[in-house]
Amino acid sequence: MAALFRIGKGERPLIPDSLSSDARDFVLKCLQVDPSLRPTAAQLMDHPFVKRPLPSSSGTMSPHFLGRQI
Repeated sequence: MAALFRIGKGERPLIPDSLSSDARDFVLKCLQVDPSLRPTAAQLMDHPFVKRPLPSSSGTMSPHFLGRQI
């Protein structure tokens, strides 16, 4: 919730250092306040963070995500 307030005030939210550089870049692009600078959904779908396959030892989704519905 704090991140939304920061964005609303024009401040950059805190992005965890634990995220990969691709993930950090993706989040920052999504949170771009100026719509003329914000990438489109199609451009975001081409981002390396989205395109890169997830590493998986079992080939299945995490149980945390299996129980969620979109």
